[in-house]
Amino acid sequence: MKTQLNKGRGLLALCCICVLVNAAGAAESGETVELSEVVVTATRTNASLSDAPAAVTVVNARNIETKNASRLGDVLDQVPSLYLRGGAFGQSQGTIGTSGMSLRGIDQTKTLILLDGQPIQDASSGKVNWRVPFIEDIARIEVVPGAFSSLYGSNAIGGVVNIITKQPDKREFTAKIKKGWSDASGEDASIYFRDKMNNGLGFVGGFGYQNRDSYVNDFVVKAPVAGATGTPVTGAQAITTREGVPTYLVGDLGTTPWNATNATAKLFYDLNAHDKIYAGVNYQKTKQYYTPFNTYLSNAATGAPVSSGTLGINGQRVSLTNYDFTLFSFLPLHEAATRYFVGYDGTVGNDYLLKFDLAKIERAYSFTLATPTATWNNGLGSLSDTPNAGLDGTVQLTFPVDSQHILVTGLALHKDSVNQQIYALSNWRDPGSRTAVNSGYRGHSATTSVFAQDEISATDALKVYLGGRWDDWQTKGDNFSVVAPVGSTLYPTRSVSAFSPKVSAVYKPKETTVLRASFGKSFRAPTNQDLYVTTTSRGRTTAGDPNLQPERGTTWEMGGEFRFTENAKITATYYDTRLNNLIYLMQVSTTNSLRINAGKAKVNGVELGATIKLARWLELDANYAYINSRVLENAADPLSVGKRLTDAPKNITGIGLTAQQGAWSGTLNARYTSHIFWTAQNADTVEGVPGSYDAHTMVNAKLGYAFSRTVKWAVAVNNLLDKKAYSYFLLPGRNVTAEADFSF
Repeated sequence: MKTQLNKGRGLLALCCICVLVNAAGAAESGETVELSEVVVTATRTNASLSDAPAAVTVVNARNIETKNASRLGDVLDQVPSLYLRGGAFGQSQGTIGTSGMSLRGIDQTKTLILLDGQPIQDASSGKVNWRVPFIEDIARIEVVPGAFSSLYGSNAIGGVVNIITKQPDKREFTAKIKKGWSDASGEDASIYFRDKMNNGLGFVGGFGYQNRDSYVNDFVVKAPVAGATGTPVTGAQAITTREGVPTYLVGDLGTTPWNATNATAKLFYDLNAHDKIYAGVNYQKTKQYYTPFNTYLSNAATGAPVSSGTLGINGQRVSLTNYDFTLFSFLPLHEAATRYFVGYDGTVGNDYLLKFDLAKIERAYSFTLATPTATWNNGLGSLSDTPNAGLDGTVQLTFPVDSQHILVTGLALHKDSVNQQIYALSNWRDPGSRTAVNSGYRGHSATTSVFAQDEISATDALKVYLGGRWDDWQTKGDNFSVVAPVGSTLYPTRSVSAFSPKVSAVYKPKETTVLRASFGKSFRAPTNQDLYVTTTSRGRTTAGDPNLQPERGTTWEMGGEFRFTENAKITATYYDTRLNNLIYLMQVSTTNSLRINAGKAKVNGVELGATIKLARWLELDANYAYINSRVLENAADPLSVGKRLTDAPKNITGIGLTAQQGAWSGTLNARYTSHIFWTAQNADTVEGVPGSYDAHTMVNAKLGYAFSRTVKWAVAVNNLLDKKAYSYFLLPGRNVTAEADFSF
């Protein structure tokens, strides 16, 4: 761990040296860097970046264009303190679009993800499908760390990520095609159009398609057991598990090819110079397929492939069955989301700004599982079908109380519903072979809210933000099972209220310096899955608790930004978050577990960043995050006390160079992430084995050339140094993509 920390500090030191050495030169060049963009997420109103009461990171359209972006995570790879894995990235193992993440060490379920200001988290589990946003339609992304339940309610303990899509303010038509090789083998294609007519009518339309061949990334390992050896085999590789238990690598699960479709259609109409209405629909669908597994074992006598039986490996007994090659195969898999929205943005009188929006998102999510008696391509299984939906509406009014006060106030409604059915299948590879319903659950949750924030201009140099939000959360649900354990339960409606206050201050002692401080409380309501689902896997039953209470957080932070010149800026933030009522699994017996509110934890850390224009044609951006997380209390698992939170790396360092010289453009980015733990007891310390979560550095590069204003070409290399690392799945090796972009 000390070595990892030194790596992060070393990269940051290099960045700071570059800043100091080049600041004077940048000033002499006469070029300026725009360091004060307009943001909306931190205050729910338009504010300059320097006035925002948080360390906001903005990923704008130019940043997105420089990335080799297939899905959302690809453009967030340099955000300070943001850890992403798996399905967030377009060149990852690919499978589903949901994925783990954390912001300042706070996991995804406690970090709010918004699309145009409305939540897109799954109504069952609280996870996010990172494929839902259509990359070509993203105008910018605002990442706002810290406690923001005072403005946004549930889930905003770690912060808010707001994806803001394009509006039809100009005519734009683009067509893109992309081809990938090696671990990125496949094709992308998209068309996108937006326009604004003189009569005030604007429209946006786009369609995208992605197809990936996938690569081998999921492996089969087997531990030796006591007893007499069986058929001698060769080809096994002696390794350990991520916990250090001796085991053998005996095969892999093949590849998982997939394709994804995105589509969007939006209409806007200007009623007058100040008021507009809008409506639209977004659609996303992902399908995953499979190829045959591979066994690495051969009969020592005949050389024939071996994939089952009682075997002898290095004089040890190993038992292998077909189930070992199907146990973790969530296939076939289908994931889709359709989002409908309408809204109004305008004025009432001369000084009152009124905003109304309503959005509904309908999600489909299903996958199949094999039973222990099934073969790789046939046999009994089950289909987990979990359609769910979310409804969000907000009415917001912004107005000046007097010359020193601007008040933002509003009402909000959020509803989640899920109706899961688990079907028995006569053929686990065929979702249509349903024979009966085995079990299921329904959950309905609704939150009604009122919020207000007063922006006080105490002096010309000092702004103070006082705000709070009252949320009333109600939930009800039921579950049933017609297989053991047989039964059904109807849970009555219950409700819990939460008040989330926050106070922030932004002080500008001079034009080159901004200081910030804040204190706030936040919460996260349990998901329907936390409350009502009872599942059984490999002989262990895990039950939800319908009486779970919301998880809660208290955060304070302080920091600021400092400019050496118009072309050089450094930022620094210290934060401290205390979490309580955390939901953990308590082991009731050897075969039963229960979700309970059992935990307390703390997360504190430091974020450092530097932005500089090294030359007229070259920019540098660097950041370093130290994230210190600790479990303070856990009645469900006392051995986890004093250990780090899962999905929370201790060190994250990023450095990037962006160049633009004539028709040529290029980027070179490096990102270091230290080891993370998957188990609450932090027992998974071994790296470089299937299922581990390795410390690793990824270097990506992209080179582009503009033949004209309408035709561009680019080639990108991901994992330039071809580093082998696992983030449970094996991460992609070095891969290349080439793209052509036609814009009119």
